[in-house]
Amino acid sequence: MESLVKLFKFISSSGIVSRRKAQESIQLAMVTVNNTVIMDPFTEIDPIKDVVRLDDQKIISNTKTTTLVLYKPKGFISSRSDELGRKTIFNLIPRKPFLNHVGRLDKDTTGLILLTNDGDLSQFLTHPKNKIKKEYVAHTNEIISDKIIKKIEKGIFIGSGEKGKAKIISQEKIKNIVHVNMILRQGKKNEIRRIFKFSGLNLIALKRIKFGSITLDQLKEGQSRELTKKENQYLDKIRRKA
Repeated sequence: MESLVKLFKFISSSGIVSRRKAQESIQLAMVTVNNTVIMDPFTEIDPIKDVVRLDDQKIISNTKTTTLVLYKPKGFISSRSDELGRKTIFNLIPRKPFLNHVGRLDKDTTGLILLTNDGDLSQFLTHPKNKIKKEYVAHTNEIISDKIIKKIEKGIFIGSGEKGKAKIISQEKIKNIVHVNMILRQGKKNEIRRIFKFSGLNLIALKRIKFGSITLDQLKEGQSRELTKKENQYLDKIRRKA
């Protein structure tokens, strides 16, 4: 016998929207169950018998979850569409299955971004309390002093009433460019760019190279791949521990 599920979880499990967006859509009267508008996200439904529609689109729960690793090039935005006509990361992946991005990389940042139709996984990876490590390589034109490193690692004001915090694990000068490896655990909007700005440092380029223990592997810019068996096992393990 099929167990009942909460309406917002059923919608997010389709991969069409995140859990937060699913709840918002329900509260905005955009969701019907068996042709009746439902505005309580926690209403329980039968995923087999009940017909759920979001903005007139029938919701079908996933029978298979898919997660891709994409090597995002510079100039692409982390959005499904753009009113200014800019290129998006969805121009780089297959149209099916329907996937959502896990967090964002700004237009000028390159590197690893995950896309999935597993709403629970996306929620887990982006929730601040889980503090999933994300490693970046930042390019600047001078070695960062110990004094500034200590401030960044302790947490510095980055505007909008927020503090930015990162662990600097190495820096190396190669042909007049300093390559700084940094780890973030928070993920505030444009956090590293704001850390550099408020530290008086010049950020030339920024690339994400790891999300947890997931790497780009052999991907070239613009290419994507599905998670390996080992990477899926890693995600299962950290979710069980949480």
